[in-house]
Amino acid sequence: MNISLLTGLTFIAVFAGVVFIHELGHFLIARLLKVEVEEFGFGLPPRMLTMWREKGYILLKSGRRLEIPRTFGLPFGWSTVLNRELKLTADQVDNLFILRTLEWTEVVPEKKKKTINNLLKTNEIQVDETGRVLDLDADTSGETARQMVVGVHPGSIELTDVIAEAHPGVELTLNWLPIGGFVRPKGENDPSVSGGLAASSPWTRLAVLFAGPIMNLLLGIVVFSVLFYQVGVPDFTKVQIDSILADSPAAQAGIQVNDVIVTVNGVLITDSAQLRDVIYANLDRPIVFTVRRGKEIVTLTATPLSTRPKEQGALGISMGPAMVQSGSVIEALQYGSLAVYAQARALVLLPAQMIRGQVSPEQGRVIGLKGIYDLFGQAVSRDVQSRAPAATSPSAPAASAQTPTFFTLQLIGALTISLGVLNLFPFPALDGGRILFALPELILRRRIKPEYENAINAVGMVLLLGFMLYVNVMDFINPAINNLP
Repeated sequence: MNISLLTGLTFIAVFAGVVFIHELGHFLIARLLKVEVEEFGFGLPPRMLTMWREKGYILLKSGRRLEIPRTFGLPFGWSTVLNRELKLTADQVDNLFILRTLEWTEVVPEKKKKTINNLLKTNEIQVDETGRVLDLDADTSGETARQMVVGVHPGSIELTDVIAEAHPGVELTLNWLPIGGFVRPKGENDPSVSGGLAASSPWTRLAVLFAGPIMNLLLGIVVFSVLFYQVGVPDFTKVQIDSILADSPAAQAGIQVNDVIVTVNGVLITDSAQLRDVIYANLDRPIVFTVRRGKEIVTLTATPLSTRPKEQGALGISMGPAMVQSGSVIEALQYGSLAVYAQARALVLLPAQMIRGQVSPEQGRVIGLKGIYDLFGQAVSRDVQSRAPAATSPSAPAASAQTPTFFTLQLIGALTISLGVLNLFPFPALDGGRILFALPELILRRRIKPEYENAINAVGMVLLLGFMLYVNVMDFINPAINNLP
């Protein structure tokens, strides 16, 4: 398959998947805690179709209950028709009353337009075609009554009543933009809506808000556990070469990626810090390395150079614990959890490290969709190449199979962890910002006024969208240098 096409499909599937998992967490916990959800959408609006609609019901002011069939849906939220006089029709089926139609009068403002076609101008005085003088400063606005009807087949029972409560059930919808999904809880920002999110207890709201990020972190544990089960778990008593810079002393000596360092100058190496100390204690002097390469033991000589830039290292290598095959799912889950914790902790500490100068602005730069897409392009390309058969010639024996890489799986894990952690940052409009508004209610037993909370979240959303726009534009104007190791 074409690499560009495969990259595009992978990027869309992964990005949509991690967003969908996030929203699924909100949805599941909301339903578990009896918070009504009006819509769970696959993809982003505009809506393509309604795949399934749950049965619901409405309660009239007279006390009567009408069941809402799955085929009955409003093109807008039910809050629009609450507490207003309506004409309803229903059918009685056994002991239930089934809603069939809704009808009401909608009063909409209308602005009367004056056009040049029906105006005459005489000495700066404008008159209509009958000669009547027009007052252009007069208010020409008015109101128009529009009859609204929902439902096709009227029922046999006619009612005139007011809907006191609406419990319509959830709609599962398919939308045109294939990027994740969304959840629309009932009364998300209005505590006066019975059965809605904002009307729930603070503990319920916190549980629903935390559920999305937690689902992302759980997905990260699954992804990294699969990764560790495939490539092995780290053995912190052995040191492995992770990457080598071109034209470095290590490359010139023949050291290769995935070599496991056994001894240096006859000294047994058991961790990366020990190896680093030995290297820098022997600058500009040859060092004898004994490495394990697959099933072979190889002896090599390299000279670390004091003249090399500090960020490139005296030998030009990066190293980490050796990976050993794991036959245990429990062990893979353990290391998967540790990997998620390490990445989440690094993200939380990143702003402080940038302020202290421990991380450069370029290293800590946020990338947008294009930057993420470029990384997926590198990952998919390398993973495909690592699984391609090695080229052979008729006169040469078949080359040994390459070790398959899992860069795409690592990126999926990193992306879902980033989404989960960043959504917990205490910024308005994010889950973390909404969590921050719920905490005073637990401590002080007083709720911040919903209108203040909604206004601050609205401003936060505008700022967040502006920042995202800036990040994505900068991806094109000044692309970040992001290369996989």
